[in-house]
Amino acid sequence: MSSVKEKRFRKLKRKKIWPSIVAFILFTLLCVGMIVLFLQLFALYIMGTKIVQQYGEMKNVKAVINGFLESGESIADAVISQRKYTFGENDIYVMDADGEMLIKTGNSEPDFELVLDFKLDRELGLDEGFVAVADSENQFVHDNGDFTIFAMPVDEVIKRTFSPGREDQSVGSWLSETIITQGYWLRAPLGEGEYDAYVKCIIQLQRQDVFYICIFGIIALLILMIPIILLFINTIRSIVTQRRMTQIIYLDTVTGGKNWFYFRNYAERILTRKINSKKPFAIVNLHLERYQNYCACYGVKAGEELLEAMDGFLKARIGKNEFFARFEGADFGMLLACEGVNEQENQEYCRKRMRSLLAELSGLKPDQKIHFHAGINMIPPYVPKDGKWYHTRKNVDINQLYTYANAARVTSECAEEKQITFFDQEMLEKQVWERWVEDTMEEALNNEEFQVYLQPKYSPLNGKLVGAEALVRWISPTEGFIAPGRFIPIFEDTGFVTQLDDYMISRVAKLQAEWMIQGKKMIPISVNVSRAHFAQEGLAEHICQLVDAYGPRHELIELEVTESAFFDDKDILVKTVKQLKAFGFHVSMDDFGAGYSSLNSLKDIPLDVLKLDGEFFSGDDDDGRGQVVVKEAIQLARNLDMRVVAEGIEKKEQVDFLASQGCDMIQGFYFAKPMPIEEFEKKVEKDA
Repeated sequence: MSSVKEKRFRKLKRKKIWPSIVAFILFTLLCVGMIVLFLQLFALYIMGTKIVQQYGEMKNVKAVINGFLESGESIADAVISQRKYTFGENDIYVMDADGEMLIKTGNSEPDFELVLDFKLDRELGLDEGFVAVADSENQFVHDNGDFTIFAMPVDEVIKRTFSPGREDQSVGSWLSETIITQGYWLRAPLGEGEYDAYVKCIIQLQRQDVFYICIFGIIALLILMIPIILLFINTIRSIVTQRRMTQIIYLDTVTGGKNWFYFRNYAERILTRKINSKKPFAIVNLHLERYQNYCACYGVKAGEELLEAMDGFLKARIGKNEFFARFEGADFGMLLACEGVNEQENQEYCRKRMRSLLAELSGLKPDQKIHFHAGINMIPPYVPKDGKWYHTRKNVDINQLYTYANAARVTSECAEEKQITFFDQEMLEKQVWERWVEDTMEEALNNEEFQVYLQPKYSPLNGKLVGAEALVRWISPTEGFIAPGRFIPIFEDTGFVTQLDDYMISRVAKLQAEWMIQGKKMIPISVNVSRAHFAQEGLAEHICQLVDAYGPRHELIELEVTESAFFDDKDILVKTVKQLKAFGFHVSMDDFGAGYSSLNSLKDIPLDVLKLDGEFFSGDDDDGRGQVVVKEAIQLARNLDMRVVAEGIEKKEQVDFLASQGCDMIQGFYFAKPMPIEEFEKKVEKDA
């Protein structure tokens, strides 16, 4: 569903949220890791300090024993004598070079199978030969079998740290109370390597040590919490901003509901869900008629309040898997779920539901008349070609589906009795055709695919050919012959008809000039000038330039103005007709009687020819009322010094009647159909 606007919105949405969330998560994890690392380092520092202290005592014991050995005492006497010169009573375990025990003091002994895993010996300034082993009576062992002085479980440390003290115990003594005692043995080579002595050391972990670690962790946490909180606030602010931005982007500022951008996204999600692929839906174009007129009468604010009321009304009547939104102006788009077992039942369900909705909507303003039209585009259940159940609708274009519904609604406007219209294949073919005409008309004009056909005009008195009307025919290299009724209305809607007018006037002027040079019989030819052309400033001078480019006499070209043109700016029309007559052109009113033109137009505009519409002569005229009208119209034209042309004549009785009434010219299939120029030239030589 992706237009450029939608892609930009999604990109902006990701840009707003994800960087902040990712940054917050990464920074939080980094802070947690840093706190854990700091706590470990601080704990290592505390324990390392104790180890260094014990290591110093071990070196002192080693020096004293070596001193006694150098004075000639035995190893046993040296071990016993050192107690007088060292602090405390250290347990000592001595082995000879072969690993045989020579002497030990104390009850425990080293466990040589468990060597201390301590990697900070260099950082603590210990010798490279530093060796520590576990004590046989107090072993803390990891699951992998490595001995470490930090193997005490954390929960046990916490339990012992916060255990209550004795009632007579002070706070200071409670903090200095030892909670963990761990023994281990440090290796002390004696003499010239003759003996290996192991001195037992005791590490005592006190409550205050744990509290120091906790206080350090709390301080580090507080320091790091400041940027975490700030980043958290920024992340929340970004999320809130993004949601508000999304609400604004999806908000219809007139109704307060969702806008078309949201409708496209939401409707597409509904239609492409697997659970909905086998269900029929309908896209509806709901249009409030004459909304601009309503705003002009009651004010823009009242008009917006009406649209807001429509939004609230539809919101209360929309069901599951359905949605609606305002498209633009007074048009609403709706996605409706249908209920039926076949296409006919689905259409009938939608028709009944929309008829009920339109009836209720018309009552929103009881004191004001409001009318609605609706166009419906049915969306059948999705049937995959391979019959697999897991397939679903893909590439759903909501805008295109709504365009079809809108085309159906426009059709219902043309036929006011049809308030609800369904889009069908015929409408689609019509749209495709209109699109093709609009895409190719410019090229067709440049390639001279539009050809001039001439329909002769005969005198009813003597049957002589006295004139012709130039009619356009489109001969396409791909479509072949295209009837005027298939492209002229499209040209009128697009304004291209004015270019076609210029083309036809130029071709007729060129034809008249060629006949004059070739010495052929000169026959007046009438050319249609569209209603849209009269809005052009300086039309008379423009036509004169087109004709003078080839040089035929102006009186040989008659310009036909349709009766509908008289409903436009009458002053401009009168001025243009007078200018054309001043240039020597003849001007006629085409299709007189087809509309509801006022007789005042004949009074004010100095026309030369009155052309009776063919509807006067179609059908039966059993009571003779049609002949009375034609007779009076001919008499009116004669009284105004105008010639009369009757078109659409197909029967001899009509010719006889018109001849009896003094009609000047007859045009119709009775004498000849429109024909190519070459065929017309032959007919001129024969009948003129």
